[in-house]
Amino acid sequence: MKAVETLLFQCDGTEHPIALTDAHAPRTLAALKAWMPAEVTIHCAKIAGCHIYWPTPILECLEEGADIHTLPPGAFLYYPDRQYLEITYDALQAETAAVNFLGVFQGDLGWLRHFADGQRRSHGQRVFTARLSLAGADGAGDRHDTGAVEGAPRSGSPARVRLAEGRRAAWAHQPREVHDFVLRDGLNIPFGPLITAEGEFRRTQELMWRLWANVSGYDNRTRATIACETLELTLARVVGYCHLTQAGAILEAGRDALREDDADVTAILGDLTVYCGRMSAWLDAHVPWWEANEVMRRNQGRPLAGP
Repeated sequence: MKAVETLLFQCDGTEHPIALTDAHAPRTLAALKAWMPAEVTIHCAKIAGCHIYWPTPILECLEEGADIHTLPPGAFLYYPDRQYLEITYDALQAETAAVNFLGVFQGDLGWLRHFADGQRRSHGQRVFTARLSLAGADGAGDRHDTGAVEGAPRSGSPARVRLAEGRRAAWAHQPREVHDFVLRDGLNIPFGPLITAEGEFRRTQELMWRLWANVSGYDNRTRATIACETLELTLARVVGYCHLTQAGAILEAGRDALREDDADVTAILGDLTVYCGRMSAWLDAHVPWWEANEVMRRNQGRPLAGP
């Protein structure tokens, strides 16, 4: 692989180089570089096992495409329909997916494996972060959401502006509503609402991305109608069940913007995708996935899982 640039992955007091290539996904690589530098939240794998990942505001479709199981340990990749960047460190145990290959982690895979094991076991106890930057860059302030979605305005219809502002705010920091949400108390609370809301935002993110990518070639009215119906269900769960009213107001703004006669449907779907992805990730960061899995195994009388 011929490297075109080096991405620096700073995490847990260490720095590791990632050799980048533009041979397979040049559009995605360009979007990644435009986003740098950035601070990200690190999340543990739920199904595939041997990788870490973080959400991005980058919206791209599959380019050359690679079977995730054919990539070597240390592969650095972008998962289009989830907008994740990932680094693998061993063969994946499951998950079928086509991804955009961006480079190779050139740091110590032993360190990455050790970090991922600790991060997985402590997921939900604290939020793990990392900083990404291009080697040789001037070190300007970290970016969170740099407007990776084209047409995300600071002016326009009130609904369109509310959606764009909500997206930017969610990417700037964890919403206070999420902090308060995980501190609620009651029967099966906070875990029940947390899992419900995380899943709803994740499902909505993926559906909005499919409508944004529009591989099926729907006209704008059809895309907007499907999106609005989806958002109505999401609102019923996120607000009606989980009482995340501030997040609900952003989703309502997206729905209302899609209903406007002159709606820029693609741009609005892009904003909704990126907003829902970030909200899902904020909620995910509080889920003790490893501990929940261990409880299930214990209840089934099975031995606890290994690393």
